[in-house]
Amino acid sequence: MLVWLNGRFLPARDARVSALDRGLLHGDGAYDTWRTYGGLPFAVAAHLRRLGDAARILGLPPPGPAAAWERRSRLLVARNRLADAAVRLTITRGTAGDALAPDRRVRPTLLLVARRLPANLGRRQARGVSAVALPFPRDAGPPWGGIKLVGHVSAVVGRRIAARRGTDEALYVTPAGEVTEGITSNVFLVERGALVTPPRASGILPGVTRAIVIEIARRSGIAVREEPVTLSRLRRAREVFLTASTVEVLPVVRIDGRRVGEGRPGELTRKLQAAFSALVSAVLGDAGPAH
Repeated sequence: MLVWLNGRFLPARDARVSALDRGLLHGDGAYDTWRTYGGLPFAVAAHLRRLGDAARILGLPPPGPAAAWERRSRLLVARNRLADAAVRLTITRGTAGDALAPDRRVRPTLLLVARRLPANLGRRQARGVSAVALPFPRDAGPPWGGIKLVGHVSAVVGRRIAARRGTDEALYVTPAGEVTEGITSNVFLVERGALVTPPRASGILPGVTRAIVIEIARRSGIAVREEPVTLSRLRRAREVFLTASTVEVLPVVRIDGRRVGEGRPGELTRKLQAAFSALVSAVLGDAGPAH
């Protein structure tokens, strides 16, 4: 597997980052992940805007123009013989001392990696997945919840809990009983034909796919409400689905072992899946999703 590190394509086993890199020592960095279809990256500009916002908050240099990262993404997936892949760009402050405050300005570390998407993604999208509620919120709360920080232990712990319970995703729950988002996804529910999703003010990550789905829904005449969602309310919903660049629109058919609605993807979820697929195909042409 090849990676792109600080301007060079290298075998992953040969890529080296300093032991004093602040991303390793302090989680002093941010990242973003986008999707490729048939080797072509999708919505990179939106992801780079979000990463640029994170860089400004952390006082890091901006990642640079989206066109450059689109080109590098295409080259990276081509050299790794990937077509449909997840591409992650990580930026850290680099080697600027091990104290909390950096002692000098240095060149940041930039790392681009690609990985295969799960082989069963299409089946999961068609049949739906299960989720488990976590007894804790995301550790990067407001104002940090809106950016993808390099270090967030709640995601690691949450993913391990989900795996132990045989579920596909875990949902963060605040002490007040509100569901905010999934570990790597935003969450939606359907109530009386309208979409409901937790608001950005709750400290969620402003997902790129979340924004696209909201726009698709509103253009289709579907009402969308951004408001707090309790766990009990989510469990009562007729339809629940997740959104993320790597999974698109993913139905949830069970939460904590309880069936959601009729226990299969709902009509509105399927409609949004089809609309999202059509949008990607329109943007990228024949390289768009076939499912």
